Amino acid sequence: MKTIEIKKTDNYGYAIVEIDQKMYRLPNLMVGEKVNVDMTTQGLEVVKRVLDSPNRVPVRCPKYDTCGGCQLMHMSYEDQLKLKQNQIIEQCEKYQLEVAVLNPLGSAEPYNYRNKIQMTFREHKNKVVAGLYEENTHKVVNISDCDIQDHVANQIINTIKLLMKKHKITAYDEDKRTGIIRHVLVKRSLKTKQILVVIVTPSNIFPGRNNLVKDLNLAHPDITSIVHNINDRKTSVVLGEDSKIITGKGYIEDILMGKRFLIGPKTFYQVNAHQTEVLYGEVLKRLKPAKNEVILDAYAGIGTIGMMLSDYVSKVLSVEINKDSVRSAVKNAELNNIKNIEFVAMDAKDYMLALVEQKIKLDAVVVDPPRSGLDLEFVKALQVLRPKKVVYVSCDPETLVRDLKQLSRSYHIGDIQPVDMFSQTYHIENCVLLTLKN
Repeated sequence: MKTIEIKKTDNYGYAIVEIDQKMYRLPNLMVGEKVNVDMTTQGLEVVKRVLDSPNRVPVRCPKYDTCGGCQLMHMSYEDQLKLKQNQIIEQCEKYQLEVAVLNPLGSAEPYNYRNKIQMTFREHKNKVVAGLYEENTHKVVNISDCDIQDHVANQIINTIKLLMKKHKITAYDEDKRTGIIRHVLVKRSLKTKQILVVIVTPSNIFPGRNNLVKDLNLAHPDITSIVHNINDRKTSVVLGEDSKIITGKGYIEDILMGKRFLIGPKTFYQVNAHQTEVLYGEVLKRLKPAKNEVILDAYAGIGTIGMMLSDYVSKVLSVEINKDSVRSAVKNAELNNIKNIEFVAMDAKDYMLALVEQKIKLDAVVVDPPRSGLDLEFVKALQVLRPKKVVYVSCDPETLVRDLKQLSRSYHIGDIQPVDMFSQTYHIENCVLLTLKN
């Protein structure tokens, strides 16, 4: 064992340590701190902090050192936002892109903001545990009150643990492939107060299900719907293909930017509702949509951005590769009586190439791609179509700046506006306007 001083951290909250010409990244440390470290079969591990930084703040979560869910809780919120801004600045420097990175728009509620909670269940020393994976492992850290997840959802998870013991329902063992409950997913709308609970098992055989559901509804009468999902695959993916509605409609409703949206077990939906409205407000502010415009919403998901824009433009074209999401988007448009939006289930790249071939004119495009960013063919098609405005919404600073560099040949790149959707973690959402060069 040796004592070392932390002299450098990266823009993701990890300390960078070099020992014997090898580099290591260590979590939950700050510049100036001293730690006792030891070399194990897993690599370099921190045994104990022996000197704290004056900038360290008290950590609320007792499982912070082992759980992989958060990375920045030991930093003040102001320092978290600065670190996230520096992530983007670092990428701009890497790709030699000269644009301004604005101060991130922070959250008024940096704790308990997640409207979706997803817990893995295991047996440990004859007790049911539920929580998140320890970082870089499949070991479940038992969590009773996650500080970034919804309060009510936390309580529901704790109730399920107690009811499993009462009704002798076992947790799943992924090595032996035995046991009943693998995961529980809880989604809750702050606006409508509706709650969806999804219980995931490895087969449709679920002894004790009726008793568990009855007692769960008695303990939490505010639960709107309970769904039984079957996932028999050996995978880290939580949900399987088959679901059975046990109670309610199998979905809940949420309200976002004045529009109603149906949220089912597999529906992709932003986890921080308040900050999503802040982000979409930034999209509107930059886009300045006009009533005579035709706008494309690419990578549209269940249509949240496109439906928000539908009030301001002549027509919205909405493209999304996931057919389930498109079906949900169609229902959402009907729910909100929106007539000027057209949904297409197609790869955004292929849809763009089709628009080029048909010589369709677009006034503006909004893109909100996955972490991998825009496909190169999509970028090329965008440069052929030449819409006057593009708003890029991104959850990954590196792929965002990479794509902006490509698009800077045809577009002026505006200021990048970070929006903090994921407090206590290193993740950051961004919004930027591109305007066509003459």
